[in-house]
Amino acid sequence: MKKIETIFLDWSGTLADDLPFVLKASNFVFTLYGKPRLSLEEFKETFFLPLKEFYKTYLPEVSFLEMDAHYHSLFRFLQVNIPLLPYALDFLLFCKQNHYKVILLSTIHKGHFLSQARRLDIERYFDRIYTEIDDKRVAIKQIVEKEKIDPKKAIFFGDMVHDIEAAHAVGMFSAGVLTGYNSKKKLLSAQPSFLFENLKEAIAKLKSLEKSP
Repeated sequence: MKKIETIFLDWSGTLADDLPFVLKASNFVFTLYGKPRLSLEEFKETFFLPLKEFYKTYLPEVSFLEMDAHYHSLFRFLQVNIPLLPYALDFLLFCKQNHYKVILLSTIHKGHFLSQARRLDIERYFDRIYTEIDDKRVAIKQIVEKEKIDPKKAIFFGDMVHDIEAAHAVGMFSAGVLTGYNSKKKLLSAQPSFLFENLKEAIAKLKSLEKSP
């Protein structure tokens, strides 16, 4: 019997190498309202989800819908250059070959995800796709119930504290990956079950879990 049956995956910073593009679009919004630009290091240390709460800390006087419209006006042009992260395709192939149920759980705009996933030809690797999620900690509870998933046989791979918290919310394994939006220090503060430099290490861990008694 498989120890892990279901794999939840974040998109941005876990599978897609979109951080530089998101930072550029975010800084575009900040400068539009007279706020200073963030460096990559500053962004990784301060960025958090839910997205509305993050932007509220910088621009409390501006509506999220207004900011979001400006953000997407630029991001939709930038996203055509977003690549997969190293080992992302290997990981998806491994999951498919080993018959894991793969569920995408992401805050990304549905249209942006479909545009990127179809260009990268990876949409077929997901059994379920959930996008435009404001709070994964809430959504994952509903998904686990809807999909009849055993949390003790599931693991959530993500690059942010929010992903780890979502896994904790339903009692499943959590796996932080150091390829995206949060620093190692921030991810460790959330106490993930596992922490990986990349998805190549994650494949090795899944193999070892299945071999262990």
